[in-house]
Amino acid sequence: MREAGRRGLGLAMLACVAVSEPAGAAEPLLDVQDVATLRRLEATGYALSDVLGGGRAGSTSDLVRDSSAFRTIAGQVGEDLTALRAEMLANGRRLYEVTDGNVGRVIDLRWLRSPIARFQLTAVVNRLDRQDFAALLGETGCGEVRLIYRLAYAFDDAKLKRRLASRLPFTLNAVFSVKAGEGGSCREAAQAWSIAPDGDPAALARQLVSGPLAKQRVSLKQIELNAQIVRFPSGMETEFGGQAAYLQRVFAASKGEAGLSLKPKLLENTPDVARLKSDAALRQELIDYVRTNLPAIDRGVYQLPERFLTTKAISYSTFGSARLANHPFTEALPASALTGLDFGAIRLVRSEKALLERLDNGSCMGCHQAGATAGFHMFGLDDGSTSALNRIKTGISPHFYAEGFRRAAYVAAVADGMEPERYRPPSFAPPANWQKERSFAYRPAALTMPCLTGESAKAFGEGWGCAAGSTCKPLVESKAVGIEFGQCVRLEESRNFSGQPCLTGAIATAVGKPYLDRYRKTGQFGAFATGFSQTAFNCRPAKIGVPAGMAYRQCTPADRTFAGFANGKVPDEICGLAGGKAFDDCVATNRFDDCLSKVVTRGNRGTCSATSFCREDYMCQAIPDDVPGATTTVKDYGFCSPTYFLFQMRIDGHPDPQARL
Repeated sequence: MREAGRRGLGLAMLACVAVSEPAGAAEPLLDVQDVATLRRLEATGYALSDVLGGGRAGSTSDLVRDSSAFRTIAGQVGEDLTALRAEMLANGRRLYEVTDGNVGRVIDLRWLRSPIARFQLTAVVNRLDRQDFAALLGETGCGEVRLIYRLAYAFDDAKLKRRLASRLPFTLNAVFSVKAGEGGSCREAAQAWSIAPDGDPAALARQLVSGPLAKQRVSLKQIELNAQIVRFPSGMETEFGGQAAYLQRVFAASKGEAGLSLKPKLLENTPDVARLKSDAALRQELIDYVRTNLPAIDRGVYQLPERFLTTKAISYSTFGSARLANHPFTEALPASALTGLDFGAIRLVRSEKALLERLDNGSCMGCHQAGATAGFHMFGLDDGSTSALNRIKTGISPHFYAEGFRRAAYVAAVADGMEPERYRPPSFAPPANWQKERSFAYRPAALTMPCLTGESAKAFGEGWGCAAGSTCKPLVESKAVGIEFGQCVRLEESRNFSGQPCLTGAIATAVGKPYLDRYRKTGQFGAFATGFSQTAFNCRPAKIGVPAGMAYRQCTPADRTFAGFANGKVPDEICGLAGGKAFDDCVATNRFDDCLSKVVTRGNRGTCSATSFCREDYMCQAIPDDVPGATTTVKDYGFCSPTYFLFQMRIDGHPDPQARL
């Protein structure tokens, strides 16, 4: 059973931190995800076409025609994709845009010039706390405001005589610098987020436009890209349960007589691994930098000098936290080069391997694969056009949620004219207490959330345990990565639940060629039933798309009516949707609508919500409204699905990007 106290505290946090309907006193907003509010913002000058100088472009086809800045982005993605595709082909991994085989898939770049696709505003995020990093570069502003856009499509299919709509795992983040007030103060900037629209989307949009998003207050700094560009299906990666690669880029923005222009920019704290490995002198300079700047790195606020940095990162999943490709410092620097450091006077790291992990976690690929969901931290909520069988329940990652408590305290302190706490935990940490009158302490990690085991736990000066009744168990061994992560699980079979992992394994790393990494199952620690039943748990194998396996029992009649949720209880499992054989057979056909219509099987999965998250490589899916009880009994809850069970989180299986409206 989920912990009621943790749930109540989380929901209280959500009311002031997140989302779209702050109630009562005007607490500083940290982000806006309400779809109705975001659509109003787009209509009043905050669409991506407005940001990129594309007029009122209604599609990516219009945008690529009207915006030279967007053409820069699309062109760079094309170049990066061509290079990666050629590299993979040379190493035996062929990729296809459209295929019905168990082969590698690559994003169809026609989505970036499609008459049916557009970038939708998915979230507005208050990052006042980013002023800490700006100050290291000599900037005097008050952090950032981020407008996050996600690629989506919608059109009326003449043959099917119905509307098809979905989003895709491709995001652009428009980052705006926030101007400081008189005397360089950021108090006014923080107070601008203290707005209380009483749940009215139109009122909230107006207050955002006249307040923190006011054009005289913010200026475009850069565009950040995070996009899934390659996916290997589970039928091909039968042990991994599927793989995917994500491209990360940043484009610096500048305005001239010809309008907005973009150019590739060095990635923050993300090293050029290939160059460092081939240049011993440069590598030694980086070692010297790390040794000299240990306190700042430990604190989590530092800026690596430009000579070490790269302009492109590619992160990999599944088991992203254990993949060497997502640990660039560990790959580039030997831990032995950092011996002799005094770790006694600093807060977090206690060993050379922990120091490298701290650095890895601050890189683009490290942060985007630790505490993330499918390589993203903010992917936003669906609107009414998305199929009910393709909707997510929670639009943020576990890291984004945990960070909310820190950021809330930070913004509140600045708004009150006080010095904020500038320390930043690693992205795999659970929420912590940030109230100044109380000592800093992490909360216990919830079921299936990340934890540190054995010697890895000893490598850090502060840590956390698993929630009562669960144990930190390592699921995947990776000799190439210095710090071992586990998940909080229940080892007693009598307390098992649907959705919990049940397999352990080991990764054999192909250094420099992560798409050739291999995974081997090494054991099973639960769900030992050999067949399906409503009482005993069966361990579903990775080959059906469930990384690390998944404990499963069939729904009982009581499960189907959500009887376990009576009297405020929240069970660990919920009778959601399972793919079933029809879906499994259909997935390879690229018939998006067909596959969704055949998802008819009810099956138990892990319970999730806006404050209770799914394990690595899984995400919180919404229960369709037409399931009895979905809009009443379990309206606040969803079920944990393997990430690529949702078509909106995969690049393949969608309609023709050039379909005509």
